[in-house]
Amino acid sequence: MGKAIRDARAEVLRSVAILRYYAGEILQPSGETYPSADPHTMLMTVEEPLGVVCAITPWNFPFALPAWKIAAAIGFGNAVVWKPAEPACGSAVFLTRILAEAGLPAGVLNLVTGSGRKLSAALTGNARLAALTFTGSGAVGSRLRQAVADRNVKVQLELGGKNPSIVLADADVEDAALQIVKSAMLHTGQRCTATSRVYVDRAVAPRLRELLVKHADALVVGDPYDEATDIGPLASVEQRDTVAGYLRLAHDENAEFLTGREFDSDTCYIAPTVLAGVSEASRLVREEVFGPVVTVQEVDGFDGALKAANDTDYGLSSGVFTRDIATAMTFIRRTQSGLVHVNRETSSVEPHVPFGGLKGSSSMSREQGKAARTFFTTTKTAYVRWT
Repeated sequence: MGKAIRDARAEVLRSVAILRYYAGEILQPSGETYPSADPHTMLMTVEEPLGVVCAITPWNFPFALPAWKIAAAIGFGNAVVWKPAEPACGSAVFLTRILAEAGLPAGVLNLVTGSGRKLSAALTGNARLAALTFTGSGAVGSRLRQAVADRNVKVQLELGGKNPSIVLADADVEDAALQIVKSAMLHTGQRCTATSRVYVDRAVAPRLRELLVKHADALVVGDPYDEATDIGPLASVEQRDTVAGYLRLAHDENAEFLTGREFDSDTCYIAPTVLAGVSEASRLVREEVFGPVVTVQEVDGFDGALKAANDTDYGLSSGVFTRDIATAMTFIRRTQSGLVHVNRETSSVEPHVPFGGLKGSSSMSREQGKAARTFFTTTKTAYVRWT
């Protein structure tokens, strides 16, 4: 996918950590016991697998994202039909072979490669389908949800984000700038949780802009196999054209390029780009760019920043940089996102806690952690009476 080799290694190690986590999670206590009004009856719940799960995964994390869906689904007793994104089929075949060689029984994981448009009807229309888990675009997710809406199929959708970070006047601005650049630019910005909008208090805006440029310009763009490289190429020519189109839009709308401006290259490399002077109504602020591009807008205080940050159709991840614990706690309660970060980059996630968004970012069914057990199982309530 063009990832820098260090990021590629980190993704493989993250996948290993996910597999190890679920290897332990499946042995944790499950079900509950309850008292009964009848002294001769015991009440308990029993968790059982759903059956056949269809997992449809994107190209940007070709190992880690499939791992957290497949490991959870299989770990809790289901069979999986896995459809990876076409550009990531090589990684998918490799991962499937690894799991088979490790001893996964035949028929438990079933890999299907090819065009999503051609395969979607067969995948969603099968009568044995019990659950669908999908990560990708909102348009595709909506079609998949509609395809199974009239049947008793559980649906888990993660549909991207337009993630804001707020930098307040009392923040550690140096650290905030570093965290934002890491989140916005690494992995070439091709992360659904990447920071893509920054709202900064006017009092510290000049300093933040200066530091964002400093850290963005320090990133090494180049050969992904070079250990010194921070940012490799975008995943495909199509993705390059998409990101370049947004940068041309920025040029046409007279946005200020604080750094970047390379959008006419015939390669898939795009330099980290920081934009200022962008209208809140611009597509650059409203739509997911999925490239190393971040917009910076000045606001007056916390309330103005929060209002602007929440003004989006998405609600996956958000962040605030502040030294004030009351402000941080207020942000946690009032931000409209499923993931919340205080003094951290918006793209950092761990496998043992729930993952998912609000509004147009999610179907509200959470992934990872104990939430995965809830999604990939069904519950029976048993009444056991003795005399």
